Amino acid sequence: MATRIRRPAEFDAMLSELRDKAVFQTFKDVLIFAAALGFRRNNRKSFEKTSEPIHLEFFRGDFDRTIMSVIAIEEHNDPNMLAPSSEAARVLCFEEYANGGLEIMKREIWDGKQDWSQGLLSLIHREEGDQTILDDITELANWSSAHQDC
Repeated sequence: MATRIRRPAEFDAMLSELRDKAVFQTFKDVLIFAAALGFRRNNRKSFEKTSEPIHLEFFRGDFDRTIMSVIAIEEHNDPNMLAPSSEAARVLCFEEYANGGLEIMKREIWDGKQDWSQGLLSLIHREEGDQTILDDITELANWSSAHQDC
């Protein structure tokens, strides 16, 4: 059973800047956003070298767990990913999509030395089409809430 969420060491400086400049309140919040972005762009990346992991209990909110669960369900096309026995697979899927999202943020914002607020707004705007990344997150949350009793 997973008890922690790994943070990819490659992005330590960027994660710290995002938190220290109050763009996101916590590393957890950055990882949630990054996982949604990575999932949206189908950018799942494994990683080995990690920084201090985040206790899974910090992802205790319904929203956080919903994002993690729905990404895993969609990735595996299997609603059984909600089972307690699938927690390690859900966490790994979340970690790898978060890593992919961080890679996108680094490439599109950090490497270009953009202001984070403007860069993130621009990134979200580029994701808009018929549906925004926020719509995707809302749909994921609504779907999970409707299927929690299954």
